[in-house]
Amino acid sequence: MLTLQGNTRIAFLVFFSSHIPITLLVDGQAFFRRSFYPQALQDVVDWYAVTFKDTLMEHPVEPWFSSLVSIEVIFQLPFFFLAIYAILQQSKPPQKRAIRGDGPFKSLCIIYGSSTATTLVPILQCILTDEETNMSEKGILLGFYLPYLIFPLWLVMIAVSSEDVFGRVEASKKEQ
Repeated sequence: MLTLQGNTRIAFLVFFSSHIPITLLVDGQAFFRRSFYPQALQDVVDWYAVTFKDTLMEHPVEPWFSSLVSIEVIFQLPFFFLAIYAILQQSKPPQKRAIRGDGPFKSLCIIYGSSTATTLVPILQCILTDEETNMSEKGILLGFYLPYLIFPLWLVMIAVSSEDVFGRVEASKKEQ
């Protein structure tokens, strides 16, 4: 049974923890006014866009892409904090946990994963059909973007295949 335990738990903890600064400092520049960011951070994003030929992050950003980043900032970012908290809570005894894996959190995992995977479809399509990049450059960009498709889909698979995303229901059934 797929659950958020062991190495999977650690992988998602790293994924969500790393995604917070990326969302705020890098992706956010496609949503917020650039003047909100220090020049050094603007320069990093500009360098990244030019070096890796990521036309999606070139300024000015296309409105459709900015709208997808708005979903990331407004809806996904709060989920990252909740997910980290929920994952860390699993090391506590069951009676001391604030979040269970068989209720609203499980539903939020499905919503987050489905929404995020959906937003990656047009992004990946743009990368794959960009006539200005060669296959090697497309491969590098896919390396940057695919984890943001794989982890959300993985989370959906965990949530739909388990009664409890943390495996607690299965564990209690085995004890009976």
